[in-house]
Amino acid sequence: MRIAKYLGIAGTALALSLSAMAKDSQPATNAAQLVAANAVLKTKIDARTAKAGDAVSAKLTSSVHLPGGTELQRNTLLTGHIDQVQAAVNDGVSTVVLTFDKAQPNGGQAIAIKSTILGIYPSGTDLLPPDLNPQMKIEQAPSSAHGYSLTSDVQGSNSGVLKADGKNVRVGDGVELQFAVVPIATSSTATGN
Repeated sequence: MRIAKYLGIAGTALALSLSAMAKDSQPATNAAQLVAANAVLKTKIDARTAKAGDAVSAKLTSSVHLPGGTELQRNTLLTGHIDQVQAAVNDGVSTVVLTFDKAQPNGGQAIAIKSTILGIYPSGTDLLPPDLNPQMKIEQAPSSAHGYSLTSDVQGSNSGVLKADGKNVRVGDGVELQFAVVPIATSSTATGN
């Protein structure tokens, strides 16, 4: 019994260590690789009805040149999913965690990307090019236009976290997003799964 308990604890410690090492082995983002991209959200997001795993997409509003010579044409879709969602209960905090991890060119093969949301803006906002750096962390306070806060980190595993205090996060299609995007080198070809 004592040996089985010890092996169980040791196995758990090993699994946690391997998980931490896998997270630490993700490639560091290099400032020279970061590219700014502006897009329009094509998916409605509502914390009351959304579920983890739901698909999200945004359409590029202009062409983007990635390091290595790849060009993502205007109207390329950035696709991903909702990682976590929490609806507001009793006027509490609502949270939606998003990850955009693929670029899907029209008629082309999906490209694995790492994207970070740099800002969320009402439709029609003139977006200025951001000063990108590999340590960039975003803390966008709720604005009167949309009322949601945004936190994101270029080194983080997700694209960004939207929060609303006292109401549910509800983002309509047409909202403008600004991203920092970098391609992810993969040993196999992206399949779009």
